Amino acid sequence: MSVKHDKHNLIDADSFAGFPQTEADSAYTENTEQSSDRFLQQPIPSGFKALFISRVRPVWVGLALRLDAIGCSEPRFEWVSTAEEALTQLRNDSYDCLLIEIDSETRKSRLELLNAIRISGCHEPAILLLAGPDDQVTQAACENQAEVLVSTAMWESPALLSVVQRALSMQQLCEENHQLQVEKHRRLIRERDEAERLLNQQRSMVEELQNLVYPDVLSDQQSDSELPGTSGLHKSDPPVELPQIPFEVRDYYHELLRTYVIMGAGNLKDEILQIAELLAAADLTPPQVLEFHLQCVELIVKGLGNRSSRHVMSRADLLALEMMVHLGECYQKKKRG
Repeated sequence: MSVKHDKHNLIDADSFAGFPQTEADSAYTENTEQSSDRFLQQPIPSGFKALFISRVRPVWVGLALRLDAIGCSEPRFEWVSTAEEALTQLRNDSYDCLLIEIDSETRKSRLELLNAIRISGCHEPAILLLAGPDDQVTQAACENQAEVLVSTAMWESPALLSVVQRALSMQQLCEENHQLQVEKHRRLIRERDEAERLLNQQRSMVEELQNLVYPDVLSDQQSDSELPGTSGLHKSDPPVELPQIPFEVRDYYHELLRTYVIMGAGNLKDEILQIAELLAAADLTPPQVLEFHLQCVELIVKGLGNRSSRHVMSRADLLALEMMVHLGECYQKKKRG
């Protein structure tokens, strides 16, 4: 059976003004008026386009009237009866919602169709209609992000419009969530690049400071680079290599930095003073301490995963500043002693 395209697919609600309204429809109208404010933020747009998939052409007059009652004018309904026709339509056109009828005879083929629709990359909201509860259908709906409506009234069910609205709302939430995830990922990449740029700038500052304090060491390294076999050395290498620091001190400072990043300064003054005394006892110069600090910061930034690096960099800078203050006090004590 081919797809049905006729003038009745473009619903004119005015032509059904005399359509008799049942008690269920009256109750539905009252509920719609009470909950209209809830759907004002996400109304069904005019020109709503739905694809019906069922063995027999559905009667969609009631749904069209209910859509018109909430301000959705000129909905477009199309109907197909087989899975091949449905896939063809979805390949050639897009729809706001898919409504799939399921009964005991078509359950297997309809569930396979739903799975094929999702595998093909079609993420339109889908609603499965069945006359009685079915655990297999419910499970398939959960696996393929579809809504389920169980009603003996099927297409004439007064709850159909609410399920359609819920399906559209869930689809919008999924799209917004995807956009937020993409923006979050981009922001994290920007922050990671910014953190790497700041680390490179701080390393350049440390190297310039080291060159100002120890110009003889720089000239010796430049002369060594001119010797045979040293042409492969990079000019941006640190002028003074970091001396060997005991692993206990490295691990202690790394844990201190992690704690400082998470908790802030807090009650870590004694720990910071203790590590400053250890670094001063190792005869590390301030530029060497900063280089050691940057190495630890780089390790933490690389292990952040999806967490923000801007927060880490700001807290790490505060720790470096506080460390320099305590380190200067330790050097003054050693000089006086």
